[in-house]
Amino acid sequence: MNDRQPSPNAQFSVFLSRFPPEIVALAKRCQLRLRRAFPGVYQLVYDYPNSLVVAFGMSERGYEALVALSILPRGVRLYFDKSLPDPKGLLEGSGGKVRSVTLETASDLDHRDIRALIKAAKKRSGATFPRNRSTRMIIKSASKKRRPRRAARA
Repeated sequence: MNDRQPSPNAQFSVFLSRFPPEIVALAKRCQLRLRRAFPGVYQLVYDYPNSLVVAFGMSERGYEALVALSILPRGVRLYFDKSLPDPKGLLEGSGGKVRSVTLETASDLDHRDIRALIKAAKKRSGATFPRNRSTRMIIKSASKKRRPRRAARA
C-alpha cells in the first residue's frame, strides 16, 4: 500500500483541471512569467471552492506574498497589496487588503504599467531574489469538502 502524497505540481494540475482549458492555458503562462519575475520565491497554492490562488512570496506565510494570481472559472487576476501606489489607476476592487488587475493574456504582464506595479511590489518588499534557488511550490490548503460551484451568470 502506497500512502505517498502526490507532488505539489501534480496536485496543482488536479486543481487546475476544474477550470476551462483556455483559463488553464492562460494561468500556466502567467504563472511561468511570474516565476521569472520573482525567482527563488515560494509559490503558495490555496484551493478554494470557486478559485485557485497562487501567492508568490519570500516566506511560507501567504499574507506576506508580494503578488498573487487568482484563477477563476471566467478569468485570471493578478493581486497586489492595496497600499501599493497605482498612479495609472489600473487596480480594481475595494478590498481591505488587496486590489487586482484582470489578465486577458499572459503578455499583459509585459505591459509597461503592470511591469511598473510588479517592480514597485518587489522594491517595497526589500527582498533580494536568489537566482540560484529554485522556486518551491507548497500546497497550503486543499478543500476536503468541495461545495458545488455557483452557476456562471449568463
